[in-house]
Amino acid sequence: MVPLPDLGAESLRLGRFRRHRSGVWSARFVLEPGPDGEAALDHVEDLAVCMGKAGGLDDEQAHFVGVALREAVVNALRHGRSPDGAPARIGLHLTPERLVITVRDRGPGFDPQRVADPCAVENLARGCGRGIFFMRRFTDRVSFVFPRNGGSVVRLAKRMRG
Repeated sequence: MVPLPDLGAESLRLGRFRRHRSGVWSARFVLEPGPDGEAALDHVEDLAVCMGKAGGLDDEQAHFVGVALREAVVNALRHGRSPDGAPARIGLHLTPERLVITVRDRGPGFDPQRVADPCAVENLARGCGRGIFFMRRFTDRVSFVFPRNGGSVVRLAKRMRG
């Protein structure tokens, strides 16, 4: 695994970064609902791409990990809104073996089994509904947890090819 390149000032302002003694990198972000949170998402996506490349993914694989993260965060910001406007929380954790991304919201939750198949003929013309499909397509593992106190946690994992 190679060191992460220098991060821009905006990324540093948005998140908390830590490099562990073992060489593992982690980053945490809090994105508020609304235009500011969606604007900050570009920087979080760029960081995921950067971490994927640092872990040994080629440009295309790293880009697709960024797309998977973006889909998870957009779902959290748009569908996972809580009545009190709680922010979405994003974590990235890069080890020599994998990049793990977690996205947590405080919304009402959902049933992943009831999400319509975007590849079904009746859904092809819909302008939405492809987020979970892309997450599954672009990462090695997608899981969902629904804490007792509400919300959803989406966990994406991508094996590193270093």
